Amino acid sequence: MKHSNGISRRKFLKRSSHYSLITAVAANSVGMLGLLSASDALADPGDPNDYKALVFLVLSGGNDSFNMIVPTGSGTLRSNYELGRGIVALPQEGLHSLNLITLASVHEGTDSSDFAMHPSCSALAELFNNQDLAVICNTGNLVEPTSREQYFADTVALPPQLFSHTDQERQLQSEPTNPFTFGWGGRMAEILAPYNTDAQVSPLVSVAGLNSFQVSRDSLINTYTLGNDGVTPLYSFTGYRRDMVESSMQSIDSSAHLMAQKYTDTFDSARLAEAIIENAFQEAESSGVDYDGIFNAAGGTNSLLTRRLKTLAKMIAGRANTSNNRPIYFVDVGGFDNHQKLLPDHGALMADVSASLKGFKDCLAAQGDFDKVLTLVGSEFARTFTPNGDDAVESGTDHGWGGHMMVMGEMVNGGQFYGSHPNLALDEGLDTGRGRWIPTTANSQCAAIAAHWMGIPEANLSSLFPTLDNFPNPFDISENLGFIAGAPVYGEQS
Repeated sequence: MKHSNGISRRKFLKRSSHYSLITAVAANSVGMLGLLSASDALADPGDPNDYKALVFLVLSGGNDSFNMIVPTGSGTLRSNYELGRGIVALPQEGLHSLNLITLASVHEGTDSSDFAMHPSCSALAELFNNQDLAVICNTGNLVEPTSREQYFADTVALPPQLFSHTDQERQLQSEPTNPFTFGWGGRMAEILAPYNTDAQVSPLVSVAGLNSFQVSRDSLINTYTLGNDGVTPLYSFTGYRRDMVESSMQSIDSSAHLMAQKYTDTFDSARLAEAIIENAFQEAESSGVDYDGIFNAAGGTNSLLTRRLKTLAKMIAGRANTSNNRPIYFVDVGGFDNHQKLLPDHGALMADVSASLKGFKDCLAAQGDFDKVLTLVGSEFARTFTPNGDDAVESGTDHGWGGHMMVMGEMVNGGQFYGSHPNLALDEGLDTGRGRWIPTTANSQCAAIAAHWMGIPEANLSSLFPTLDNFPNPFDISENLGFIAGAPVYGEQS
């Protein structure tokens, strides 16, 4: 099969074979030496056909998740919702009911089953009610468990720059500490190196550019960035320009300057990776799965998020072109910093997220991969519960703290709320002011569950999340975080 620019994969493989061998040996040797103390339990990675993928979707800007998921009925929780939200409260008419299979725990000892999704989230409600999706309540960046009294007395360590977009998004993707050293996705890829043996294509793949989540600790693995619709080819690499560059690269041999040799190796490696990825997309396109039709049927509008998730679905479908069995994908979508026009703008965003996730799920199911892909959806923080104005159309909400995450996949124990939902009472309990709820579950606890499913032994999770030991064990039943069905993890005793 020819590459789209007329360069065969065989030619690239032949030209790059020497470089690939050196790269593979060096990366595996150095990488495993550097990781040995943290991952002895991964010496035998098990079945090489055991494929699992993590997709981390970040809703950038601070998703107002307390209008994404809304209490209903006539109880105290609904009364607190209406009182606190005021003019941005959503009426019960038009909400999409959620059929919880167990009662949701509510902070301070009560429980409830009366919840619904935003009027624009019919597809998300369907996923939840079909038990393909679950909600993790009131998560957020935390250094250690925090009470309202400790917060106001300043007797507890707090996440640095607590209400800053940049800082809190970075901490969501790494840890709530300074200085930044690595992202938990990048560090996880290092520990899971025995599962990912492709020397040309990174197991860290992003459709949203470079990010904190995929920064590795030892700089042994770099992120491979895709365009919104697939491979981004070299700029204007056609015709005479292509011929000139190819001729120049072919003229460089072992007698050339070391910098020229390095440049050629890097160029060849990038072009080979491009050819491999394009083959993966060609395989997906020839699979018979109607990606456009599926996303359209889910209500997709060819939005940026729809395009990005469609690209990931195709990448996963064509995975036979690489030997990476634990890929880690990153995607984000912006627009959630709704200081104004919360009701109309957030409604449009919720419609996009709902349709895009439904389309992604249906594509994964059509290609037989829904049981292999865990999708984690989060935001750097939620919004203030109280609005910042008195006009129902123009008002918005401001930077908050604890909010809701979502998890999707066949391995998810769906149709349930995990963690503890705030009781939505202002000026008491979890409120630090204007309904900025103190999280009752740390983001690191949620991420640890996902990392464990990917194959990180429980004993090694603190190497991804240094603050994890400050919290109760997330696998303890009392933490109510069992959102993934139990699966064996290499190196752990049964």
